[in-house]
Amino acid sequence: MVIQWKKYIFTLNEIYEDEEVEKGLPKADLHAYFMQKELCNFDKWYTLHKQVLTLCIDLNKTEDELRKEMNRTTRYQINKAGRDGLSLHFLTEPKLEDIEQFTAFFNPFAREKGIELCRVDKLMSLRKNGRIVISYVCHPDGRKLASHVYILTKRRAIMLYSCSGRFANADIPGLHIGRANRYLHWNDILFFKERNFQYYDFLGLSINMEDKAQQNVNTFKKGFGGFEKIEYQSFVPQNWRGKILVLALRVMWRNQLELIHGNKMPVFKYLANIEEK
Repeated sequence: MVIQWKKYIFTLNEIYEDEEVEKGLPKADLHAYFMQKELCNFDKWYTLHKQVLTLCIDLNKTEDELRKEMNRTTRYQINKAGRDGLSLHFLTEPKLEDIEQFTAFFNPFAREKGIELCRVDKLMSLRKNGRIVISYVCHPDGRKLASHVYILTKRRAIMLYSCSGRFANADIPGLHIGRANRYLHWNDILFFKERNFQYYDFLGLSINMEDKAQQNVNTFKKGFGGFEKIEYQSFVPQNWRGKILVLALRVMWRNQLELIHGNKMPVFKYLANIEEK
């Protein structure tokens, strides 16, 4: 699956999974390969590479099997949220105003968390290609409590964005919003299972054991069960603008443990629980 979008002045082709798409790609400054079994163009100059760890849920399993894989806390919170009168909404063909509404919901959360704001151009490209789903869980009074955005490939539903309304709804206890978010994840999993996707992908686990916040996110994700998987990302410039972007990314990511320096692979002593699926 390939999508094209603009990041500042740069045009990117994003290529997902191991598909033979090198021929016929539209012109771009950079080709970014994700979810690869091995590195792409590793010997080419000015390329940038990562070895990453992700967490996937096997949607070929039965609903009962998926429930049993969850830890007790996650299962309890989901069951309790199911009695809270929450409503679920899935946008499989989001309109422009839906993208705008999600952005308006996500960006205040992102500012509070100190993370990157929503990439609207990317969402618009996913929408154009029919590769996006937006989900919401709402309070009985209609207020949005949490929302997720997914990239759809042939086999996977990949969580691109996850956010909650905990900063905007001070009168609702954070515990209630947290369990509503778990409830939404669980129903997202069932939603994609019903549509015959093979995997639900949490889009990454942090390997930085010193980062407590990221390890807390890991714990949240692992509460749903699943299996860990090592994959590769490659960023391959196609012209001088692409080379500039790669250099900028190298500076921005210089402290990330996933980054491959020269011919040296990252030294995270982490074996995937299950090998290639």
